[in-house]
Amino acid sequence: MTTRRSTTTSTTTTLAALAVATTLALSACSGSDDAGSESSDSGARDYYESYEESQQDSAAGSMPNAAPSMPAPEQGLPDAPPPDVPAPDEDNTFVESGVNGFVPTAEDPLSTFALDVDTGSIGVARALLSDGYAVPAAAVRPEEWVNSFAYDDEAPTETDLAVRAETGLAPTLDDGTQVVRVGVAAREVDPDDRPRVNVTLVVDRSGSMDTRDRLGLVQSSLAVLADELEPDDTVSVVSFEDQAAPILEPTEVRDRDAIMGAVDELTPGGGTNLEGGLRLGYEQARQAFDPDAVNVVVLCSDGVANVGDTGPGSISDTIAEEGRNGISLVTVGFGMGNYDDHLMEQLADLGDGFYAYVDDFAEAERLFGTDLTTTLVPVAAEARAQVAFDDELVTSYRLIGYENRDIADEDFTDLGVDAGELGSGHRATALYEVRLAEGVEPGTTIGRASVLWRPTGPGSAEAEPRDAQVDLVAADPAAEPSSDLALATTAADLAQLVKDAEPFAERGVTLDDLDERIAALGDVDGARDLADLAALVRAAG
Repeated sequence: MTTRRSTTTSTTTTLAALAVATTLALSACSGSDDAGSESSDSGARDYYESYEESQQDSAAGSMPNAAPSMPAPEQGLPDAPPPDVPAPDEDNTFVESGVNGFVPTAEDPLSTFALDVDTGSIGVARALLSDGYAVPAAAVRPEEWVNSFAYDDEAPTETDLAVRAETGLAPTLDDGTQVVRVGVAAREVDPDDRPRVNVTLVVDRSGSMDTRDRLGLVQSSLAVLADELEPDDTVSVVSFEDQAAPILEPTEVRDRDAIMGAVDELTPGGGTNLEGGLRLGYEQARQAFDPDAVNVVVLCSDGVANVGDTGPGSISDTIAEEGRNGISLVTVGFGMGNYDDHLMEQLADLGDGFYAYVDDFAEAERLFGTDLTTTLVPVAAEARAQVAFDDELVTSYRLIGYENRDIADEDFTDLGVDAGELGSGHRATALYEVRLAEGVEPGTTIGRASVLWRPTGPGSAEAEPRDAQVDLVAADPAAEPSSDLALATTAADLAQLVKDAEPFAERGVTLDDLDERIAALGDVDGARDLADLAALVRAAG
């Protein structure tokens, strides 16, 4: 890491530790390089790499993770019509939430939003760019790009959430505008201390999933997850096409053969009764519910519903109620072309979980072998942030992203208004562009960021809300930005460049400019991934 010389302040609110920690670190070895290698060696990757051949062989009774048989050279391959799958850039559903502009502080000094740890937007963009397609502006949510990278915000040890802030000059403006990074870190839980886990997998096996990067990648993902769970954790599997059907009753992970047998049963065909699949999944999760365990439903789908009710409305009450009662929902998207990004994001928001997207096996290993094994447990519920700027020192400000996570200022203290959920070790970052009044000296307090949340665990519904605050201070224009600030602003600016929307579009920032900033990050964690993404943007034109 580079030496931090930006203006930085931090605070954590000292609170008694919760009596019961609801934690999810699904594997004692999660996140290690060895874990990923073991998953690959155990055959998880084979589902993805041999998907087309294995599906052709399945009629003859071969298992999807078996090595495909090859025809003799003189026999040749049988002719088969290509699957009726749209191109990656066709028939996708994205919804534009608008773009935040500068707000005059004298008119509205408060900015309030739900904390968000979704990363689906950057996964969708990477998938489209990898195939050489442009990314629709509506698919780009800058905060999800920013939150896809790790920052060095210290996790609290005596409370659920900690908040810190740092300020520097805005890298894309030359008029003295400053950028403030507000970073929220959730407490981390030792994997040895976590409770048992109940995972209900709801898998879309409709005809639209019949590709390697959809159902093949789903099967690989579930095999990775099975390798990472502890022997006394339980897994249930529900699948859906025209109808929903139970594939595996709650089964302890020590019976891995039964779990992998359920994965092998996931063959495609039929329509997409997503609502039916979720309803059955919640029924299964409720039957296996353990108040002392972590209970989660994981939906794996391309998000396209064409049987029964096709929107979230009809099942939204069930999802929200189950979320409040201890069963969270994580949505994981697969495949581009006839993909519904908007539906997958909405469902995760309703279910007090998060939304991610898997575009290749490496991402499957990261999400199912690391992220799901460390961050699923709720640490803070209904988490929201409010930034109050001093209207005598700040003339205007702009929040980058979070447009669809906006909360009315007056609802900040109303925990009945839905907000975000953070799990063990989660990080959430928000960036503001800030224009100061004349004569504001470096180090002057220009505002305050507050975070409010409800604790989790038994009795939490009656517990008092918890909070944390940090002062925002004006930057020294001569100071170099910290590595965290440089990484976050570069990720945000790459997202805004791809989105090509005002007010960023009028600044004339080029990909060459961003390449220089990425190179200047050196060996900062995440710089390589950001460089790879920028290269995809360039290759896709």
